[in-house]
Amino acid sequence: MKQMIMGLLALSIMGGCAPTSERALAHPGSSAGCSSATSCQNIGLRYAGRGDQKNYTIAARYFERSCNYGLSEGCNNLAFLYANARGVTQSYTLAYKYWGMACRMGNEAACANLDLAKEKVAAMHRGK
Repeated sequence: MKQMIMGLLALSIMGGCAPTSERALAHPGSSAGCSSATSCQNIGLRYAGRGDQKNYTIAARYFERSCNYGLSEGCNNLAFLYANARGVTQSYTLAYKYWGMACRMGNEAACANLDLAKEKVAAMHRGK
């Protein structure tokens, strides 16, 4: 299942990104160049991708903005980062939350990933 999740993010990243603002890349802590769900998602994908700009912590910020704007792909990608401790502290609870949001927005990949997170969260609660 983990390989499937990795593959889904890779497909999302390889699907191409619209050019991002150089200003946004120069100042990753700011929201410069991120004024819409799509622009935030594209910048997040750039930071989650390959190369010199790779930084999952920054990608998580942009995916969160994208999700808050209402883009299911942003929520799905943010959930992936939480499930796999990429740039954020691992939290299946937050992964479940964001996959649930993306699933309710109609993202089929997120709906499939939701089952994985549900199992992990249930196992965590049984262990306590």
